[in-house]
Amino acid sequence: MPEIQSTPPPRTATPLPQTARRRERSAGRQTATRDADRAAARAEKLAQQSWVEGAEPALPTRTTRPEDVVFHLGPTNSGKTYDSLQALAAAGSGVYAAPLRQLAHEAYEKLSALLPEGSVGLSTGEEEIDPFAPIVCCTVEKAPPRGEMLVLDEAHWVTDPDRGHHWARLLLTGEYRTMHLISAAEAYLVLKPLVSDAEHVEVVNHKRLSRLDVLRAPVRTDAVRPQTLVVAFSRKAVYAAAAELDQHRPGKVGVLYGALPPATRREVIERFTSGELDVLVTTDVIGHGINVPATTVLFAETTKFDGQEVRPLRTWEAAQIAGRAGRYGLTGHGSVGILIGVSGLKPIGALVANGAAVARGDEMSDLPKRAPRLRPELEDLGAFEAVDLPEALVRWMAWARAATRDEAMTADDVTTLVLRVHALLPLLRGPLGAAGDLQTVWRLVNLAIDYNPPRRTRWLVLARAALEHAVGLPVQPETVLPDVPRGGSVEEYEQAAAAARDAQTLLRQFPGVAGLDSDDAAWVEEECAEMITELLPDAIALGRSGKCTSCGSAIAPWFTTCRPCSAPAGRSGGDRDRRPGGQRAAGGQRTAGRAAGRALGGRQGGPRGRSRRG
Repeated sequence: MPEIQSTPPPRTATPLPQTARRRERSAGRQTATRDADRAAARAEKLAQQSWVEGAEPALPTRTTRPEDVVFHLGPTNSGKTYDSLQALAAAGSGVYAAPLRQLAHEAYEKLSALLPEGSVGLSTGEEEIDPFAPIVCCTVEKAPPRGEMLVLDEAHWVTDPDRGHHWARLLLTGEYRTMHLISAAEAYLVLKPLVSDAEHVEVVNHKRLSRLDVLRAPVRTDAVRPQTLVVAFSRKAVYAAAAELDQHRPGKVGVLYGALPPATRREVIERFTSGELDVLVTTDVIGHGINVPATTVLFAETTKFDGQEVRPLRTWEAAQIAGRAGRYGLTGHGSVGILIGVSGLKPIGALVANGAAVARGDEMSDLPKRAPRLRPELEDLGAFEAVDLPEALVRWMAWARAATRDEAMTADDVTTLVLRVHALLPLLRGPLGAAGDLQTVWRLVNLAIDYNPPRRTRWLVLARAALEHAVGLPVQPETVLPDVPRGGSVEEYEQAAAAARDAQTLLRQFPGVAGLDSDDAAWVEEECAEMITELLPDAIALGRSGKCTSCGSAIAPWFTTCRPCSAPAGRSGGDRDRRPGGQRAAGGQRTAGRAAGRALGGRQGGPRGRSRRG
């Protein structure tokens, strides 16, 4: 057999001494860095544990407990607010606090009619009238910390994820001799622990003062009677329903939704109250205690986008809206039902009937079982500089979650505050750092300006302008306060009014930025509100009515063209130019339809493009 030769092992190149030393130094540096990172992480964890265990803030409390707390519990239209305002008027001194500016305005007008001139003031984020009067009507955020009597309307907002912490802190720390808390009965167990230190607690159960019937059959758009509220849950759906109704009652249909400036909303409500408008198409903004003389409430849809998903209404939401029908002292008995005939909107009658049962007080609602919210004040954080705030906020949240585990409240999510601080910190590394002290940064990150995209940039622009002004750098006025649009659409004026409200929020905290004050911003908002009021009738008449602008087929109001008409050329062959009945649409009709769609979106504030509602 031939001898098998073994293959010698491959030679291993001997590294040069210099290369080996470099590798050793690199490995040593990596090990040292890793060890340092681990040590820093251990030190940070120990520091956090020490802060939580040894120097944690205390839960908010009051030094003087209330003598009397009166709960006014019951369904809508049961006289809860009326009785509380009568008590406030009799006391002659105190505070009425509510979640909405419109409610504060209503209480201000009612009390002003009962009491001598100068006895009642108004304080909201946008308006101040005699704010030091003996009785002040305000939004909850503006409520003073102490007084003779507190009337807190819609008190179940204490569990609201965004604003509930204002209610919770007012109830936990407010030093009032007497408190009147107005709420649905389902919120009693949530509210009671927050005033458990009261010397005396009284519960007054209210019953609905007028009958509320459910209509047996759906109502078509041509059969809607005067004094009717029609409810939809997006701007586009509101205009779609209003356009359909305006065909049968030209010039007698109004719209009400959150994007309208407060002055426009008040004027629309006044026109409906006076009978100038027969029908008011509104979002669920009408459900928060606003009183109008409506005999009927019709739901054009029963689903809403809640910020995360499109979902059916909960029964307590439907009840809040349905209860607007048949207001005691304004109309007779009320009726609630569904509206059909608006393309793309399909309300569910059974859901509305369940809501009506809750509004009558016949059934309990499904009010979410959430706990009151707790949010930190600056003194709770133990921060010394602005750069400390992110870590301090995270540490506070860890402490608060542990501290409230056995309490009748829950720690608020402060992630948005952390994100705002992180957005500001890079600005403070340059010349603007001279103005970025702890107090200023805390005031900036807590400005009541929307931080959700796409408006996040707006908050950062305003915050930067405040810092630039503080260090003496020039700030262009249009950066803070855009001009009033000229020849714009309703939507463009709404956006300008929203920018003006943001500017008011900034200028109340930081007056003089760009040589402006809050009155300048209020003027711009008022001008926009006047233009919107002028344009609304045409915007309603030309509103998108749920029809394809190309072929006229029925579609949902948040689209402008149907699927076949919006398909690219050649995608769906000859079908893209056909009507539902099979006839081909004439070219002139398609062109006219598209032109109308462009005019509506660009001039009269209707939906633009084929985009989903949001």
